[in-house]
Amino acid sequence: MNLLKNNCIGGLFKSKWFPLVPQLFMLAVFILLIAGGLGITANNPDFIYRLRYTNLANLIVWTLWWPLIIIAAVFLGRFWCTVCPMELITYWTSRIGLQQQVPQFLKSGWIVTIFYAVIWIVGVQVLAINRVPHQMALYMMFLIIVAADISLIFQKRAFCSYVCPIGHMLGLYSLISPFEWRADDLSTCKSCKTKDCVTTKNNYQLTSRSCTSNLYPATISDNRDCLLCTQCLKACPNKNIRFSSRRPFMDFFRDINLRPAQVGFIMLIGAFVVYEILSEWPVSFGIMMWLPEHIISALGISGPMVNFVWPVIMFIILPVLLLLILGTLAKLLSGWKGIPFFATIKTFALLLLPTIAGAHIIKSILKMSSHIPYWKNAIFDPKGMETAQNIMAGGIVLNNSVTNAINPVVSFTIVAILLLALAATMWIFCQSKFVQKHHSGVKLVLLLSVLAYWTIFGLAIFNWRLG
Repeated sequence: MNLLKNNCIGGLFKSKWFPLVPQLFMLAVFILLIAGGLGITANNPDFIYRLRYTNLANLIVWTLWWPLIIIAAVFLGRFWCTVCPMELITYWTSRIGLQQQVPQFLKSGWIVTIFYAVIWIVGVQVLAINRVPHQMALYMMFLIIVAADISLIFQKRAFCSYVCPIGHMLGLYSLISPFEWRADDLSTCKSCKTKDCVTTKNNYQLTSRSCTSNLYPATISDNRDCLLCTQCLKACPNKNIRFSSRRPFMDFFRDINLRPAQVGFIMLIGAFVVYEILSEWPVSFGIMMWLPEHIISALGISGPMVNFVWPVIMFIILPVLLLLILGTLAKLLSGWKGIPFFATIKTFALLLLPTIAGAHIIKSILKMSSHIPYWKNAIFDPKGMETAQNIMAGGIVLNNSVTNAINPVVSFTIVAILLLALAATMWIFCQSKFVQKHHSGVKLVLLLSVLAYWTIFGLAIFNWRLG
């Protein structure tokens, strides 16, 4: 069903003010969040633990904004990219920039993967951008500067397409989405003489511009790369664009050609959500950290370097070893002249995506529900310094009545999501062409590996929430 035929949706998406007005609004929100975090910092770890929830800007970014982005990607596709202020910044700066061709090293996707690894390992674990409001504000300013600098050098929206790790993650999650943005009638595209949706003369128009992600609507095969900016809809003289509902996970039954960098990115996210979920329960957290802690102890590493080394072990070294073992075992079972090594790894990464996305949604729900008691105080004390001090001194006792009341619903929801992820994985495993091309022994290894990954979350969540 083409949702653009709905007067409200179609009228909104076709409007010349969309997405300009939402982007301007989000840019104003972005600036306010930066202002709300700047200068708010501390050295006491216990104080920082409270401050991360009592500072309004920090609370909004990590407890509301980021979780909602993740949830929206799975259900709506890359809709955040539609209203993201970075797209507006890259548009304006690229208009006055050098407009150089994007080099191949950016198009490969490795910059995105490396950028994400640096953000998570250095930004989160070392610089604590998710805990210290001042660091969060600097990180958001850094994103704006990087987006502007990239766009001043390269043409179109190079930052959004080839550098932004958030957009890259949303693109992968949007493979699950029950919506897709496509050309409506391919024969109409073929007969079109002007090709307004891709012609270079429309690249830098304020509205009705050609696709600045270098996509041709007639050849879009899955949801990964389209930012849903709606510009091709406005540019198309034949109104030959559709925004349609579909069955969820449908992109997994098409020929998805993951690049090596995307496989690396998926493994990074996979390791990240394992850490996020298992850290919620002390028992699973202790088991998870056993190996990194023993390696660090054996190497004699201490001090600040610990916060750098253990994430490298957990988020880079261990996933790489896992892929090498899996790929080698698959080659042994299928024969050295069988399906290429990388094909097995790519299949494994795709099969992990439903569980990874489900676990990420679960973490988002847990963040939003568990931090409800902090909102009232954060609204009346946006800086959060005084509230954090009073909580530590016992002057403020958090009211957990709402959180406690919804806990049964939350537990049921996250278990349902986990089971749905398992059902989707089995559906994809049994029906998708990219799985069926493998040798039966390789398929068994893939199935056991994916089930083992799902079991990590299953054991932790079922024991923690229902045990």
